[in-house]
Amino acid sequence: MKWLLLIIGILILVLLIVVFTKVRVSIDYKRVQTNDLIHIKLSAWYGLFHYTIKVPVIKMEDDSTTVVVNKEQEMNGKTKKEKKKITAEDMRDGFADILEMLQHIIGFHKIVRHFAGKVQVKKFTWHSKVGTKNAAHTGVLTGACWALKGSIIGLLTTYFNFRIMPSYSITPDFQRWQANTSISCILQFRIGQAMVTGIKLLRYWKGGKPHFKSSKLAKLSGDSNKQSF
Repeated sequence: MKWLLLIIGILILVLLIVVFTKVRVSIDYKRVQTNDLIHIKLSAWYGLFHYTIKVPVIKMEDDSTTVVVNKEQEMNGKTKKEKKKITAEDMRDGFADILEMLQHIIGFHKIVRHFAGKVQVKKFTWHSKVGTKNAAHTGVLTGACWALKGSIIGLLTTYFNFRIMPSYSITPDFQRWQANTSISCILQFRIGQAMVTGIKLLRYWKGGKPHFKSSKLAKLSGDSNKQSF
């Protein structure tokens, strides 16, 4: 009996540690001319656990609509490289799956917004440089970019819990064509908050079995002779 109580106590303690563990997500995106770099790092317990995804190259294949992504994943010192091709059909199916999920979840917006309000934004910077060879066109483009950035950041501050003031800028270049941008942000939330959100999404699921189109999610819906959900 004592051993049983001890095991139960240890399990409860481990569960509490997991629930209250804070996950830190660092996201960096840079686009310089035609080169893209995406760097995402998840860490917990002050860096004791960390998982990193690097996408150094995103480019279009010649004479096709296929996007080639070279991805590098790293978890606690172990590295895995992967080359993936994303077609227009993949992107279309992914968008269709999102719409399918939205139709099956009651109060999806309310649930996600509640979770977003728990996510703390520790850092947010967004700096861009735009330009054309025409000064007048560059001025109009710069003004439009300022308006767009202001709207996007205003929307983000409405949803997320910003702990700092976002920093953003647009630098015009009147001498040459240019469209460079860099975004850096740090998010933090508790695993327990993400778990509760996941439970709510499952709880409010409606409308029976979904019909996903992408290959991975189709396995859940049981389409294409795969296992049923």
